[in-house]
Amino acid sequence: MVCVLWILCALFLCLAQPDTVDSKEMSLLAFGSGKIDVRLYTDYFCGPCGASESKIEHSILDLVTKNVITVTFVDTPFYKYSSLYVRYFLYILNEKKELRHALAARAALFEAASAKIYEQGKLEAFLQAKGIGFKPFDVRPVFNMLQGYLREDKINATPSCVIRNGGKKEAHSGGENILKALEGLKQQKRKS
Repeated sequence: MVCVLWILCALFLCLAQPDTVDSKEMSLLAFGSGKIDVRLYTDYFCGPCGASESKIEHSILDLVTKNVITVTFVDTPFYKYSSLYVRYFLYILNEKKELRHALAARAALFEAASAKIYEQGKLEAFLQAKGIGFKPFDVRPVFNMLQGYLREDKINATPSCVIRNGGKKEAHSGGENILKALEGLKQQKRKS
């Protein structure tokens, strides 16, 4: 599985296409200013990821709003068309970087993946029909950052979540475990 992951990561980088807009800073995928760092690893073509996303979304929004966490969405290249979807998620954030917008865009991309939309033109039409704009740019630096996160956190399955709190690092896999970990952060905040 790990070998497959690295092959897919290489494919992920090769599919990055330079466009006309300058690259954004590397914090494009991070939201919030909390001291606890949360990296959420998902793939739009992963059934369990799509099923758990809406459950996790509320906790993430609450924790970011209360400045408890900084969340980074790390889309993984585990499936054949994943890099296309990751690229469009980045384009969407390049158009408008706001957490609620990002969550709505993620929901739309999960819906598109579920509908088996594999072509760029069809994906663009789907997003436009949903009222979701996107602004292309050179995503290669961000793809490199994502690959580094995958390597650093040794991610080989989705959905996964890595939480860095102080000097402590915890990894959680599966939607229910991720939700429990996020709810635990809420409880921790209430006690402090």
